[in-house]
Amino acid sequence: MVGDAATPMEEIRAAIEARGPITFAEFMDLALYGRGGFYATPPIGPRGDFVTSPHVHPVFGELVAAALRELRDGLGRPTPFRVAEMGAGDGTLARRVLDAAGDLPIAYTAIERSPGARAALATVEGVEVRAELVPPVDVLLANELLDNRPFRVLRGEREVRIGLRGEHLVEVLAPPEPGLLTSSDTDHERIAPVGAIALIDTLGRTLERGYALLIDYGGLGTTGGPLHGYRDQAVVEDVLADPGATDITAGVDFELLASYAGSIGLAAFPSVTQRGALIALGLDGWMHGQLEGQHRSMDAGRGTEAVRTWSGRTRASLLIDPGGLGRLRWMLLATPGLAPPPWLTSASARSADRVARS
Repeated sequence: MVGDAATPMEEIRAAIEARGPITFAEFMDLALYGRGGFYATPPIGPRGDFVTSPHVHPVFGELVAAALRELRDGLGRPTPFRVAEMGAGDGTLARRVLDAAGDLPIAYTAIERSPGARAALATVEGVEVRAELVPPVDVLLANELLDNRPFRVLRGEREVRIGLRGEHLVEVLAPPEPGLLTSSDTDHERIAPVGAIALIDTLGRTLERGYALLIDYGGLGTTGGPLHGYRDQAVVEDVLADPGATDITAGVDFELLASYAGSIGLAAFPSVTQRGALIALGLDGWMHGQLEGQHRSMDAGRGTEAVRTWSGRTRASLLIDPGGLGRLRWMLLATPGLAPPPWLTSASARSADRVARS
């Protein structure tokens, strides 16, 4: 049986032998989240396979906390303010947000499928840990989760499935399942984000009155590039070679997901880049304050302190680098009747102004 297998490869092999070639989504689910899979223990952080925005600089958590504060205002300031983070990983974002929350009465729930991740999250003070999202929730937060939700892959008019040839996993092209929602992007393999759509379905059932802030790589009308692997801070081309040892990811078509969210009754506000969102939330002012502090330290002869401030400011600038983390997109979903927060209105207006001037 698949459940008795000890490694991702054994689970995948057992599934193929039982039913024939499996969908890429099933392969991905077993490789990432099966027993011994890539996410069995959190692989993120400076010593891990990759870092996310909360690991780059604590100011990211401070600005996310500021965004949450405005969302709470839009909800009439519920107390407690129930925030659930899906895909909470090693808990870095949870720690940063709670450290910056001040008097914000947050009841924070961290959600992870992986027992290893839940064990790590259990060490974060002030966080309740769960395996699944359950109501009530005021704001759902997900940072770089959608790109790791299992997806199916279409190439031309065929669907890519995963089969066996001897000891190796191979691609097998098969007729596609009818009705799969995919990006209209034709320059790459088309991604059918079945896992991300399932998450939005869950939000539609879970949010009675609230928001969902989803942050990830991707584009509008396109995923932004082909699927790929990631390991040891580097891109991996062959995601079939060593299942369980490599992250598997593809960018998110935010236009497709926004359209789907609207079809099930959620409001989808226009997404903005992370650069635009963080600037709207006050990163420019923070950076200016850090620069002034650096100058004061230099004038006072505290060179080590000035270098430390400069280093932190340099790291923080990576959060809005348009060629890197700054190109992530922030998409805000809401239940009917809720307004967009001021930071999103400001970021959207700034983006529209740039387009008008270009």
